[in-house]
Amino acid sequence: MVDLKGMSKKKKVEYIWEYYKLHIIGVLVVICIIASLVHGQITKVDYVFNLTMLGNTVDTNKMTDLETQLTKIVVSNGDKKKAATIGNMSLGGSNSSDPTMSSQYMQKFVAQLSVGELDVVILDKDLFESFAKQNMFLRLDKISGLDMNSIKAEKIEVAGEDKVNAVYAINAKDIKAFKDVGFDTTNKVIGIISTTKQKTNSALVLTWLLNK
Repeated sequence: MVDLKGMSKKKKVEYIWEYYKLHIIGVLVVICIIASLVHGQITKVDYVFNLTMLGNTVDTNKMTDLETQLTKIVVSNGDKKKAATIGNMSLGGSNSSDPTMSSQYMQKFVAQLSVGELDVVILDKDLFESFAKQNMFLRLDKISGLDMNSIKAEKIEVAGEDKVNAVYAINAKDIKAFKDVGFDTTNKVIGIISTTKQKTNSALVLTWLLNK
């Protein structure tokens, strides 16, 4: 049996490292993993609202500023662990657009829509009309908290599931917040996704954007 008491400090360290280094490394790895998981849970942000822009790519820094403004609207109690997020998907429409990327973005958009991750969306009017026929947007005049009379922008009517023409989107050409981040609002409309889990916040954000 090895007599550790009779060894110098240097010899003790060398001996322990030689025979127990795998154990020591294993323990350190486990500690690092646990620390990482704990830190991740402590700092994890819960995204409680999503605004998605379908069109050209925009200035990332300016988009972050807009996210901060939206967070102040949808997180009224100042909870630092909750925030709004903005998605920016380029779906083509220009000579330089990548058809492959456009297809991937469209697949992502449909996937997010199907699981209720999307709330408010600004997109091309023609694309909106196609989606609206599939009941992907909410009828705006039926949303509590959304005063349609106060909205001066053009209201976009389409025939919903009941075959009755009603307002499902708003013309977004004059929305300053989008222009400020470099988003082209030409022929764009904005509406609320039918699978949203944030109907009240969606009405608040839509009103803010239209009146900003």
